[in-house]
Amino acid sequence: MKLVALRCPVCAQSLLPDEDETIVMSCGNCYTAVSINQHGINPTNIQFAAATTDEVNGWLPFWIFNARVNLSERKTQGGKKKIREAAAHFWATSRRLYVPAWEMPLKQAQAIGGNLVKKQPKFQPIDAPPATVIKAATVTSEDALKLLEFVVLSLEAERPDWLKSIQFNIEVSKSMLWAVPAIKKGAYNWQLLAQET
Repeated sequence: MKLVALRCPVCAQSLLPDEDETIVMSCGNCYTAVSINQHGINPTNIQFAAATTDEVNGWLPFWIFNARVNLSERKTQGGKKKIREAAAHFWATSRRLYVPAWEMPLKQAQAIGGNLVKKQPKFQPIDAPPATVIKAATVTSEDALKLLEFVVLSLEAERPDWLKSIQFNIEVSKSMLWAVPAIKKGAYNWQLLAQET
């Protein structure tokens, strides 16, 4: 076991993670994004998305992957050809896949990730706004890849046929942790306020 002092590697201020499983957070003093892992505490890169308004009261971490989903088999009870073709067409090209990286119930993460996959927003990148603290990220990129399978599965299960079985694989070419501006609308409900390109 290795004990690590929770201090910002830039300003040496004590860090107070919001969650026990925090892997990325902002220093409350100098606002540097830092990663916490078995190698210690280090500054890390996060891409910020431009906001559509000044009413932002939170910056949410999302893993965004450029990926391709290859459906190798999709069996249904009814076997509707149009729906099968729609699924094949939807996944025929590379897509941006989104996984919320903060602490929340799995069902909520699936819903948020699935909605973003359907909409395919491409956020406008900006430099980190001054004095910005992101919500603590608790999902590693490796765990996000596992959650992507649930997102894809839930999207396919939503189709208006009786999904019996499905086989697919996900080929990821690039991933990045983004901080997306939002306003809180309830316990786990957030409205994203990001500009798109």
